Amino acid sequence: MSMCINDEIGLLISGFDTPPVIMTPHNPPYYKKLIEGHGFKKEIDWYAYYIEEREKKVPERLTRGVELIKKRYNISIRPINMKRFDEEVEKIHQVFTSAWEKNWGSVPMTDDEFHHLAKDLKMVAIPDLALIAEVDGKTAGVSLALPDFNQVFKRIKNGRLLPFGIIKLLWYKKKIDMIRLTIMGVVKEYRHMGIDTCFVHETYRKALEMGIWRCEMSQILETNAPMNNVLIKLGAKNYKTYRIYDYKL
Repeated sequence: MSMCINDEIGLLISGFDTPPVIMTPHNPPYYKKLIEGHGFKKEIDWYAYYIEEREKKVPERLTRGVELIKKRYNISIRPINMKRFDEEVEKIHQVFTSAWEKNWGSVPMTDDEFHHLAKDLKMVAIPDLALIAEVDGKTAGVSLALPDFNQVFKRIKNGRLLPFGIIKLLWYKKKIDMIRLTIMGVVKEYRHMGIDTCFVHETYRKALEMGIWRCEMSQILETNAPMNNVLIKLGAKNYKTYRIYDYKL
C-alpha cells in the first residue's frame, strides 16, 4: 500500500500484458514469486475490469434499464458543480465515509486529507465524469472517472515538462481514449436500487460523447459481489488482479 488503503494498493499478479492506467500500481511478474518465497500469504485480492465500445454507442438494453430504474426510484444523476466545489466535496466526503466504512481495511479520511485529495483530483478530473446521485433530492452516491493521463506521460520520455514536455502534454491530452472509473459508492440505505448501473450508464454516455471508448474499472474487492456482478453482466472483462499480502510475525 502507498501509505494507506486510500492510495495505490496491491501487487499486480496478473494482467502484465497491458500498461498501467492512472493511479494504479505496476510491477514485474517475478515479484509475486519473490514475496511468496519469503513467507507472505494472500490476504485479499482486488480486481480491475476492462471494457471497450468500438461502435461508440451505449447499448440499448443498458439505456432502457436505467430509464426504468430512474423512474421507479426517482433517481437523478448529475455532474459535480465546480462553482460550488467545496460544498460538493463535503457531500462526496460524507458518502465516501458512509459507503466504504464496512469495506476491507477501510480507514476514514479526515476533512483535511479529503480536501487535499479533492484538490489534486480537480486538476485532472472532467466535471461531466464526476457524478453525484440523488434520490428525492438527497445525496445517495458518488462516482468518479479519470482520463488516463498515463497515455500522455509515457510520451514525455525524460519526465520534464519544460521546455517541450508541456507541448506534448497539451497535444496528447486531446488523444486520450481511455478513462479509469476509480470511485463509485452508494450509501447503504440506497443500495440495490440500481444506482451503480445508472452511474455506469452516465459515464458510458458522457465518455463516448468525448471520443473516449475504453474504460478500466478498478480496484474492486473480490468480495464485492454486487459490483463484480454488475460489471460482468455489462460485458466487462476481469483483466488484472492486485493482491495484498500478510505476514504473521
